Amino acid sequence: MGPEGSLHAARGFLHAYYAEWTKGKWYFAGEYWRVPITLNLQAGADSGVVSIDQRSWDSMVSYQLSKKLQVGTYYSHYINKAADYSQPENYSKDWTVAGRYNFSSTFYGKLEIHFLHGMGIGYYIDTNPDGLKPNSVLLASRVGFTF
Repeated sequence: MGPEGSLHAARGFLHAYYAEWTKGKWYFAGEYWRVPITLNLQAGADSGVVSIDQRSWDSMVSYQLSKKLQVGTYYSHYINKAADYSQPENYSKDWTVAGRYNFSSTFYGKLEIHFLHGMGIGYYIDTNPDGLKPNSVLLASRVGFTF
């Protein structure tokens, strides 16, 4: 059991901006957010201050090839400016290529391949027993229903 302590987060302001635009079969979107946080930690006689300055942005473009098939790509970028963001645990860069197929008006399938650089977005240590790698490739699939 550890010593009793406290955590205080100063009031902060989340900056978030989003835009999207559709033109014919084209779809464009972009987003930016920033979360600056200062945490004051107290545990017994020890205390400390932790600063976090999370910044993230992404951009996306997709094209409707047919009524059933849409393809696209996006790029997502995250850094913690309060830390040494040359270290992989403090940033993440993700290039993604995706496709979506609409089986019907309410049922779809999606396939994405991600090319990831950095580990800043919180991967799970317990499912990576050999440790986290600064570069990885991820293939993701999903089926969904809308109604």
